[in-house]
Amino acid sequence: MTTRTAGQSLKTIVRTCRLLVRMNEGDPAALKSDTIYYRMLENYFTRLMNARENGDFIVSHTVFCPSEILRAMDIVPMHTEVSVWMMSLFTDSTADILASGAELGLAPEICSAHRGISGAFMQKCVPQPNAVIWTNLFCDASAKSGELFMHHNHCPGFYLDHPFQQTPHEVAYLKEEMRELVQFLEEVSQRRMDWDKLSQIVSRVNRQIEIYREIMELRKSVPSPFPPLGYIKLFTSEQTFSGDPLLLEYLETVLQETRENIERNKNTLSTERFRLMNLFVVPMYMTGYLEKTFREFGAVSVTEPFLCNWGEGQLDPSRPLESLVQRSYMYPSTRLYGELGDRAIKNVLQSARDYKIQGALNFAHVGCRQTAAVIKLCKDILGEMDIPALTIDCDVVDPTVTTQTEVREKLERFFELLEEKA
Repeated sequence: MTTRTAGQSLKTIVRTCRLLVRMNEGDPAALKSDTIYYRMLENYFTRLMNARENGDFIVSHTVFCPSEILRAMDIVPMHTEVSVWMMSLFTDSTADILASGAELGLAPEICSAHRGISGAFMQKCVPQPNAVIWTNLFCDASAKSGELFMHHNHCPGFYLDHPFQQTPHEVAYLKEEMRELVQFLEEVSQRRMDWDKLSQIVSRVNRQIEIYREIMELRKSVPSPFPPLGYIKLFTSEQTFSGDPLLLEYLETVLQETRENIERNKNTLSTERFRLMNLFVVPMYMTGYLEKTFREFGAVSVTEPFLCNWGEGQLDPSRPLESLVQRSYMYPSTRLYGELGDRAIKNVLQSARDYKIQGALNFAHVGCRQTAAVIKLCKDILGEMDIPALTIDCDVVDPTVTTQTEVREKLERFFELLEEKA
């Protein structure tokens, strides 16, 4: 096992993103939105990499924590899952940090993102945070991992308890949880909340959600005006940069590019043969390979009901905490949170109809009990509509679980089945 110097993995991410920005800027055929996306990643991880040297306060947070609060307090956020995803995508350190996680006693059944960040903390691949916040929203691994992260880094932490339901009592409870989170951060960071800045951030978040919805509406077009796996950037950008002005520029650019492709009345990004629904994210380390494979077979993901299809509602910047509470119930993934009901099932059915899908893919992350639990349910629901669904066992960041050859063979057989049904 290789021991890495502090920040080495982040330096690799930053260098790679910087190179991609330069390559895209010099390529007339490259999407402008891709350039902005990689610049956002470069900025995010550069700030994180230099945070200790600059005397910044770092807070590590799990998926679906309200990072907008951190931005309003000028606290440097470190998204634990996204950090590991990007290490998997841009570096060769995944095996090392997962091995370190195993040495800590973390079983393979635990989500590799949480095993990986634990190993990254131990190897000092990422800066040591000053505090940790975590939540039970959607992911049960997140609900326990925060305690471990506190132990690793000898720092304080705050657990944001998110109720399962959206009754007035539970909404009021969550608002109080958010308020206590702000008080905790003020105490440990010695920084005051800038409520005007938080309101401005919430205003941007509201517009960002509106644009996500507009993009999803345009993606109903046939042929698809969207890259085959473009949803990966949509999903990871919202998770990482919510409230950032550059994210608003990115989404506006994606929206404009999508409109232009429709106006040209042709699909300039791929030759569409198979319109697919994706139920979870693809293995991050395999993104480039799968993008090429999808283009080769004319396959495109046109809808992701648990990742990109936002729920209804508007945010009120004059009431920022209440808005962040409301936004937490609007996340696409919260359809899988708590009791599984019509909200999730109807969304799958409606998405299948609206986006005219021919098949569905579920990249079944072996460490995710939430998405794995609905595999058969979704497959049966789609089967009643005569829509085939393929499940591919994999791991989001661990390449030893499945190989590119195995995935390609399964996809080839699936596309042959779809061709026969056409």
